[in-house]
Amino acid sequence: MAINLLDMLKDQIGDSVISQAGKFLGAEESGVKSAMGAALPSILGSMISKSSSPSGAGGLMDMISGGGHDGSVFDNLGNVFGGGDATSGFLNSGSGILKSLMGNKLGSVVDIISSVSGLKTGASSSIMSMAAPLVMGMVGRYVKSKALDAIGLGKFLGGQSKHVASALPAGMGSLLGMGGASAASGMATNMGNKVEAAADNARETATAAASGGSNILTRVLPLLLLLGLGYFGWQYFGSTVKDGVSKVGETVGDAASGAADLAGDAASGAADLAGDAVGAAGDAVGAATDAAKGAAGAAADAVGGALDATTKAAREALGSVKFAAGSVGEKFSTFLGGDRSGDATFSFNNLTFATGSANINDMSEVNNLAAVLKAYPSVNIEVGGHTDSSGNADKNMTLSQARAESVKAQLVAQGIAADRVSTKGYGSTMPTTANAADAANRRVEIKVVK
Repeated sequence: MAINLLDMLKDQIGDSVISQAGKFLGAEESGVKSAMGAALPSILGSMISKSSSPSGAGGLMDMISGGGHDGSVFDNLGNVFGGGDATSGFLNSGSGILKSLMGNKLGSVVDIISSVSGLKTGASSSIMSMAAPLVMGMVGRYVKSKALDAIGLGKFLGGQSKHVASALPAGMGSLLGMGGASAASGMATNMGNKVEAAADNARETATAAASGGSNILTRVLPLLLLLGLGYFGWQYFGSTVKDGVSKVGETVGDAASGAADLAGDAASGAADLAGDAVGAAGDAVGAATDAAKGAAGAAADAVGGALDATTKAAREALGSVKFAAGSVGEKFSTFLGGDRSGDATFSFNNLTFATGSANINDMSEVNNLAAVLKAYPSVNIEVGGHTDSSGNADKNMTLSQARAESVKAQLVAQGIAADRVSTKGYGSTMPTTANAADAANRRVEIKVVK
């Protein structure tokens, strides 16, 4: 019986886990269940898409082995979703996985899941972060049990496509590029046909050349170039598409045989033409190099234009926001709107908390920070909490972490994807003044990490 990873995941994630997740997020269980049902195939679909190339499958294997994803996460899911450090660490792990798998598509994926489940984007993002280590763990368990390598992993995940495609929310398949593997297969088959035709033409040309034709260079060189392109196609697509490998491999072998015949039959006349062929090939390489340089320059200009357009759009979006002088919003938006050189760390100017707690007294700076992050959707930050050196060092560390997480929670509540904001509590380890007990060391900072 064929393995269905989605069914296996659903069996592991029962109603009790959904209930715990709902309590942790403060969301309705029905919405959490719907979001989880959409998140699981979306994450697995992204893995399938990534594993459709040799480099992608290799990268996925590195993620599985490097992250210790061997299925042990299912041994005690109750602890994972019970809150506290275990849940926080689990969410951070999931955010890293999603970022590696989906990149800049993640925000759009979360939007679709929010639409399907009716949950806010912050809650949907958190559910995605919860689901990612579970999917990775289930795949890792199978990899371990079957001792798969990268090629085996790609083949196994490719076999899950039919199960995943039918479970994806509307629009998710095209967003994740789920059609990539079948497209590659078609391209490889087409390449095989073209190489076979080129081989036939090469053999015909070899016969004519052997009889003393004087235009061998003009007839053979284009065919050799075409054969070279065919061989490149075989090398590129062969490792992922089995049928393409078989056909292209056989055809290139035939072409090579024809070329060998040509070399033997036309040896007496080829010596004089060899120099001309080398010169022509050199000219072709030079022209290709010039074209590549031109394309690179055009690409750089296009990237620069895109950055300018993004900055212009961001400035227009922030035109109605009133930033207080010296506030984190003012400093952050000025940095992002400029050349982004220099220190990328900024302190809140008027962010205060109730004594000894993580409850924010005034949300104005956090609100403005959320506006800047919305205007620059590709920017990720770390929120760092700091204390002075008075009191217990362990408690200070815990408090600094809690305050950083409090800022993140407010940003997520305003629609900022959770994976764009990491948190770190530094306690009193990074004072800004000579006197570590100085109250000025009690601060929250943001740092651009992407």
